[in-house]
Amino acid sequence: MLFGRNNGFYILKESWDNLIILDACRYDVFEEEFKERSMKGKLEYRISRGAHTTTFLLENFNNGKFDDIVYITANSFVDKLLKGKFYKIISVWKYGWDEKYQTVLPKTMYEYTLYALERYPNKRLIIHFIQPHYPYIGFPFTDGSFERLRNSALNNTSFKVSRKYKDTMFSIYAMDIYAMIDKDIHLKAYKRNLEIALPYVEKLIEILPGRTVVTADHGEAFGEVIHPLLPIRVYGYPWRIKIPVLIKVPWLIIEPEEKEPSEDLKKELIAVRREFAERRKEKAKLKQAIKNLKLKRRI
Repeated sequence: MLFGRNNGFYILKESWDNLIILDACRYDVFEEEFKERSMKGKLEYRISRGAHTTTFLLENFNNGKFDDIVYITANSFVDKLLKGKFYKIISVWKYGWDEKYQTVLPKTMYEYTLYALERYPNKRLIIHFIQPHYPYIGFPFTDGSFERLRNSALNNTSFKVSRKYKDTMFSIYAMDIYAMIDKDIHLKAYKRNLEIALPYVEKLIEILPGRTVVTADHGEAFGEVIHPLLPIRVYGYPWRIKIPVLIKVPWLIIEPEEKEPSEDLKKELIAVRREFAERRKEKAKLKQAIKNLKLKRRI
């Protein structure tokens, strides 16, 4: 399994109407939260076809065109690798980027999903959150210390990291970058990221029609060894290494009859829809103003 044949499952062979993807979410960490929060649904697991987002996307979606799916994503790899593969890609990483935290916040993904639900009511939805993947929001790493340490390690000539892996950051040769950060602190920040995202996932579970599944593209390693005979510790998610923590992902199934949105959630849904309606009006006004300005210049 380490470098050999890919025995992972195919997303499109499973039954779902809405698929919520939590980026880099380990099964064991999700299972802890599932039990602690008493989340709805039946929790199973699957073996992902990739230990990295790129492999996951290409393995699952590269061999076809899926006009029944709208893909809402905080991860730019979807646009880069799968342009033209879906009915629509809603690039929240372009439109809803948070400058302070240098990521797409879960609340923003939630709002854009409600927009997509209203705009494309007859399509299946894939909702790709970036959490629990770094950057870690709601944790001291937001002061830039994690990134400074990472960049310092990448630029240190003692780390023989190729330019290719300086970009991807997760080469087997660059694992010491993550090893420099205390494992317990790193794992705590990772778990906190998941905790922040899950309330919005739970809201979507109640709102989205049909069968909803919560899963992950891959997991993340925090110092697990590759193999007893190869005791190299793994950090992050080196894309060629398929150890269990990197490819075992949650598969939480919520059936339609389990859903019961509260009155408060219904009111929130109406409020978000109104907000997006206002945004569309303002955007239309801006486009018309630009058009009028161009016409005046021609005259």
